[in-house]
Amino acid sequence: MSKASKITLGLSCLISFSTIIGVHYVQELERQTLHGGPIKDAKRMEEKERKRNLNRNDHEMQQELKRKYESVQPLNGDIVSSDNKHED
Repeated sequence: MSKASKITLGLSCLISFSTIIGVHYVQELERQTLHGGPIKDAKRMEEKERKRNLNRNDHEMQQELKRKYESVQPLNGDIVSSDNKHED
C-alpha cells in the first residue's frame, strides 16, 4: 500500500468517526432539549396557577370589602354631582 493511499484511508476513517461522534452528540442534545420541554411547561403551568390563585384571592377580598361598605353605606342608584342646585 502506498503512502498516499494510507493517508487517504486514515483521513477517511477519521472523518467517518468524527461524523459518527458528532451525530451522537447532536442526538443527545436534542434528547435533552425534548426532555426539558415538559419541565418548562410544568413550571409555566405552576406559575399560571399561582397567578390565578392570587387573582382569585384578590377578587374575594374585593367582594368582601364591597359587601362591608354596602352595609355601611348602601347604594341606591341616585347620581350625586356637585352642580346640583337647591331650590329655596
